[in-house]
Amino acid sequence: MVAIKRQIVSASVGSRVTSGNNNPQNYITVHQTGNTRAGANAEMHARLQSNGNSRSASWHYQVDDKEAIQSFEHIAQCWAAGDGAGPGNRQSVHVEICINSDGDYVQAVRNGAELVKFLMDELNLPIARVKQHWDWSRKNCPQQIRARQAGIGWNDFLALVEGSGEQVAGEVVENKPSTGKKTISQMADEVIAKKHGNGHENRRKSLGISATEYEKVRAEVNRKSGVGSSKPAKPNKSISQMATEVINNQHGNGHDNRRRSLGISQAEYEKVRAEVNRRAGGGSNAPTKSVDQMAREVLAGKHGNGHETRRKSLGISQAQYNQVRARVNQLA
Repeated sequence: MVAIKRQIVSASVGSRVTSGNNNPQNYITVHQTGNTRAGANAEMHARLQSNGNSRSASWHYQVDDKEAIQSFEHIAQCWAAGDGAGPGNRQSVHVEICINSDGDYVQAVRNGAELVKFLMDELNLPIARVKQHWDWSRKNCPQQIRARQAGIGWNDFLALVEGSGEQVAGEVVENKPSTGKKTISQMADEVIAKKHGNGHENRRKSLGISATEYEKVRAEVNRKSGVGSSKPAKPNKSISQMATEVINNQHGNGHDNRRRSLGISQAEYEKVRAEVNRRAGGGSNAPTKSVDQMAREVLAGKHGNGHETRRKSLGISQAQYNQVRARVNQLA
């Protein structure tokens, strides 16, 4: 996954180039910067936004061949789609892909696709909600993708977002294991032996195989573990052990991320969560930190993006999260 940095613009700058902070985040819109000048990378565009864009324009993320940088919180209604008060500006999270001549264009597009996939998961949006700037105002953007530069057109880009293959010379091809790689059975044995970590996506990347190939490995793991493909494998750790790992932050932030990393069912995860809360000395919705502490953690990016993801990561009720959100707005 491409590294994401946070360089959120000041409230004073944001007030000049956005329509406020009521974005329902119903879409993800893809752009390309149009700036081929050497050095016009993500860092340069993030700095441009932080210093106050000379144009009446703004966007949430810029991504190049090395990193992605976030300039606005998702709730900001940025001016990027050219449709005035339409859904492009008011309901979309915007991603600008850099095309600087001293960067790796194909890698920047791939990183852009990874960032879009990350945002889809964070915002719980389907691929149909991923749009081009063109869709909102008929501007020829993302121009290079629309022109199939390097053989990557819009449909190819969407295929990269969905993780269905790897872009090679304009074709989306299945990333099959090369000759000499391990068999499905061997890879399944390694997964069972915990040689590839926790979480399906982490395991797939560690094995270096496609999503299609990984599903075969997963099915073989389930077969060898004596469970049906529709049932999660029974955890080989106790509830107490898993709760300790969660407390030690071995499974990341966010309840769904933790459950997947642990490789257990929702019902099993609720037992783990209850044990974590019991040790913390509170009920399932009892926060152990003050509103101010939680707000500062949100601003520091410790609980991811998206309100529901942050609320779940903090482990608090909607009412409590509203208090945190209000404090975030004050501190920003």
